[in-house]
Amino acid sequence: YNTQLTAAGGFINNQVNTLNAATNISGTSGNYTNETQSVLLSYFGRLNYSYDGKYLLSASVRSDGSSRFGTDNQWGTFPAVSLGWRISQENFLKNVAPLSDLKLRASLGYAGNNSIGDYSSIATLGFYNYAFGGTSGVQVTGQAPNKNSNPLLKWEKNRTFDFGADIALFNSRIYLSADYYTKTSKDLLLNIPVPTASGFGNNLVNIGEVQNKGWELALNTRNLEGALTWTTSFNFSHNENKVVHLAPGDARIEVAASTDTPHSILQVGLPMYSIFVVRQNGILSQADIDGKAALYGAETAGDPKYEDYNQDGKIDANDRQVVAQPNPKYTWGITNTFRYKGFDLSFLVQGQNGGSIYSLLGRAIDRTSISYLENGLGRDRDRWRSADNPGDGVKGKIGTNFGFIKNTDWLYSSDYFRFRFITLGYDVGRLVPKKIAQGVRVYVTAENFFGHDKYYGGLNPDAVNYSNNSTYVSGVDYGGLPLSKNLILGANITF
Repeated sequence: YNTQLTAAGGFINNQVNTLNAATNISGTSGNYTNETQSVLLSYFGRLNYSYDGKYLLSASVRSDGSSRFGTDNQWGTFPAVSLGWRISQENFLKNVAPLSDLKLRASLGYAGNNSIGDYSSIATLGFYNYAFGGTSGVQVTGQAPNKNSNPLLKWEKNRTFDFGADIALFNSRIYLSADYYTKTSKDLLLNIPVPTASGFGNNLVNIGEVQNKGWELALNTRNLEGALTWTTSFNFSHNENKVVHLAPGDARIEVAASTDTPHSILQVGLPMYSIFVVRQNGILSQADIDGKAALYGAETAGDPKYEDYNQDGKIDANDRQVVAQPNPKYTWGITNTFRYKGFDLSFLVQGQNGGSIYSLLGRAIDRTSISYLENGLGRDRDRWRSADNPGDGVKGKIGTNFGFIKNTDWLYSSDYFRFRFITLGYDVGRLVPKKIAQGVRVYVTAENFFGHDKYYGGLNPDAVNYSNNSTYVSGVDYGGLPLSKNLILGANITF
């Protein structure tokens, strides 16, 4: 174990007493603590009603107050209502033999989002250093505003409409649930760039409207019954996401990046955080150079060929274009379970299709025209080496110094499928007297051992980072950890 002890003093005032607001006296330096306070107060009511088991009504309303918002906007009220009709109980369907159950349902509900930091609506202070007396002066630490206030900040509001049906057939051996939904989010809580002359890089505001719509299917079946049983659970969903409205004028917003130019944008008509970079179109040949191809910096033959999107004869940040969207269009999963004479086998296969991931991990291990190969990827073996040995046309030569610009060299498909788990078990309780144990089952489980993805520039296509609003995935990987492969041996014992 590790033990750290720090003593600190010299606080600026009695209200701020965290370690990072004091002077280190003894012990481990660099330690710090943070303390915040917030209040969430809620009132909730719900009504459920059923008539004759056929007509169903559920209604609720909640009122939430959060200290994170402006003084005049701390409260939000969010109602919801759902209706159901069990058609299978009607006289005209009661005698339909294959039909076990059929229900139609619809719902409309509102919800709020306050997933922002404490004190987000008020100006806060940060610690800064300043030297008095020029280069030979004394450096002192003081406080200055580090965030602008926004007393108008309020709840983000989400409206969800859902229409669905549940059907069971053949004594519920087949059960299908289908849904169509739309979700509209207004007054989004987003950090937007502001002029640096204000003294701040961005500001948290309520801005714009986003719509998600799609459908979901869930199917459960009992395929075999008897000595050998086999059950299946399958789910499949499709989602479309787009920005409906932004600030007055609907001007696009380039989302600030930690390095170089922004690579994500918010733009009306496009999915949230669409990937916005320069497109790479192969590798430059000497013929391209002689033909006055648009270049980025001092490029030569063997370097990447970029698309001159605005056709101004040069490659720069103005040639960025929307090349992909981060949200998978389809997600799915299937679970199968088999049982036979005390043995059981089950496995889950899960995957997604139709999305992209932008690998900023490439800054370290997949940089365009990387000048060393110690940390290079395997695909660098097929790089351009000469005009006579151009490789596969994907990776340029090494050891160039033209710099780099965010481009599709780091863009990958986020499609994958994976066996999330495979479990084999046996009911040993058949061999154990009941006076010792009521049941004993031993099992072995393998997690994440098998699968396939197209993310050659990273470790895990699920390891994406999020915007300040975690509802919307930004589709960027800063170096997420790979999925661990686990082999588990276990036993369930019931006494």
